[in-house]
Amino acid sequence: MGGSLGVFRAESLRLRKSRAVLLSALALALLAALRVALGALSEKVGAPSAPPEVGNAYGPLADGWGVGLRVGTLLLLVLSSRSLSGDREQGILRLATTRSVTRGGLVWGRALLGIPACLALVALCGLGAGVAAWAAYDFGPLREFGYTLMSREELDAELAQAVLASLPPLFAVWCFGLLVSALVRSPTGAVGTALAAFLGFDLFKELLGTGQHWVFAAFSPSFVDGSCMGELAGVARGLSDAGYSEALYRMNLVLPLPEAALMLAIAAFVMSRRAL
Repeated sequence: MGGSLGVFRAESLRLRKSRAVLLSALALALLAALRVALGALSEKVGAPSAPPEVGNAYGPLADGWGVGLRVGTLLLLVLSSRSLSGDREQGILRLATTRSVTRGGLVWGRALLGIPACLALVALCGLGAGVAAWAAYDFGPLREFGYTLMSREELDAELAQAVLASLPPLFAVWCFGLLVSALVRSPTGAVGTALAAFLGFDLFKELLGTGQHWVFAAFSPSFVDGSCMGELAGVARGLSDAGYSEALYRMNLVLPLPEAALMLAIAAFVMSRRAL
């Protein structure tokens, strides 16, 4: 892991100075806000596709936040899968090893970068969706037919749990991208392989039934969304079959982390044996 902190600092600086990354971050926040705004507009004009609301902002907030996270998950995967393979192609990895950075440090330093990247993704999507939901709705208790189903405090607690549950699988997605980047030499091939594997699992995971939950990707935001944030949209609308059980929530928090560590260990081993 020698030099991993130096790699982390260098890669962080590269991301902060990347115009494409900054524009992508802005686009994610706007996308989350746009989902909330369009939902509010569809309700006002009486569109048939408008989701049933029970008078609070938490459902639209979860919708917007979830849309941003789904697209952001793919962006995380693109960034991480291109990282090692792209730098290998440009000769940056070879240069780094001449400056007291071990081959394992090349992987672990980029793995550390996944922590602020995931936190920033969740925060940006939440900010965009939150501002739009605050402008279009009222944050209050969940009521239906005059009865209070959930208090605002309970909804806030559910929201906090969903946000926390988003982080471990997102970090595992980042580590999966690094693993593919270590295995595939071409950056284009690495990005294509990572996206194909992630989206392929997403399309067929329902065929695995409950067995899908032993794979970190089942908990990450995706287009066939079974994430905790996706379930929150149903909880906030009073759907009785929405939400995670306690056991499933614990799996969501715990399982992705050892899987992420295993993927990083394999990536570091591959990098130690492969020519740069």
